[in-house]
Amino acid sequence: MERKTITDDEFELYSRQIVLNIIGFEGQEKLKNSRVAIVGLGGLGSPIAVTLTAMGVGYIRIIDRDIVEKSNLHRQHLYTFKDIGYPKVEVASRRLREMNPYIEIDPYPVYINDSTALEAIKEVDVVLDGLDNFKARRAINKACYKLSIPYVYASAIETYGMVSTLIPGEGPCLECIFPNTSDQNLPTCSTVGVHPSILQVISSIEVYEAVNLLTKRKPRLFGKLLIYDLEELSSNLLEVKKSVNCPICGGGKIIEEEKIEYPEIEEVCSREGKITYIINPGQVIPVEIKSLSQKLYSEGYEVSRTSDFSLTFKVDGNGTFSLLKTGIGIVEGLSSKEYALKIYELILRKILNH
Repeated sequence: MERKTITDDEFELYSRQIVLNIIGFEGQEKLKNSRVAIVGLGGLGSPIAVTLTAMGVGYIRIIDRDIVEKSNLHRQHLYTFKDIGYPKVEVASRRLREMNPYIEIDPYPVYINDSTALEAIKEVDVVLDGLDNFKARRAINKACYKLSIPYVYASAIETYGMVSTLIPGEGPCLECIFPNTSDQNLPTCSTVGVHPSILQVISSIEVYEAVNLLTKRKPRLFGKLLIYDLEELSSNLLEVKKSVNCPICGGGKIIEEEKIEYPEIEEVCSREGKITYIINPGQVIPVEIKSLSQKLYSEGYEVSRTSDFSLTFKVDGNGTFSLLKTGIGIVEGLSSKEYALKIYELILRKILNH
């Protein structure tokens, strides 16, 4: 691949970081020729995307399965009220391109699990964590190990967060640090809340570590787990080591993959008093948004919103159904999972028979 050089316009844009000893002109060219994936565009992923875009990382793949909700706006500053209901990757890609026309933004609206993680992060140099659940993180961790891609892990909730830089083959993986972690035993931001400031702190450390990796400097958190608490204004730096019994990177017994029947439906946090389900088709199902919208309209459905990435229509008066162009369904306000799946499968037949 031909190496790209910094133009005069870019030199002016990045001048305040080019004069930094730890980046310099050579480091800036490395950033321009680098490729990263940000997995999740929520409280952590949003500021990560903004900062890496502004710093001039040449290719940024933004991965998310969800749409913008009102409850996102106090901490996810990529989005505004006018973006509510639209896919996060669509809104983010437009805004990031406006911020920096010299780089490539690659939006990827996909549900991360074991069947999609490898494809989602292939051919990048670093993966940054903007996820909100360990199920998806385990899938990314395994994919990073298989593809030998460094993974900057992070999480944040209430007023504290943690970060670690994981380099396959050289140090511990996520499973070494948090073996057999289950989301069922963990609090969420919808139940205990999250202070926007801790997200800015933790995401900034993620960016710093990623830039160190991309400019060939030693990451500060390799073999370490940083735990930071804003309430106490304290930090702890723990040493973490590779586990010989790790089923991913050690010699431990391989954990058999959970057999999942697709489409898989997940109940997520209640939004504006409505139960929300996210439906994962298990694969990318290409959806022609415009033609499906016309078909639904002709059959009497009230289509309330369409875009390049999704369409939304009303169900049973109070319910809404959003379908992303990759086949992911987001259903709000319906009475049960079974009913949500029934509507999804009905729409799926219209797509496949079109």
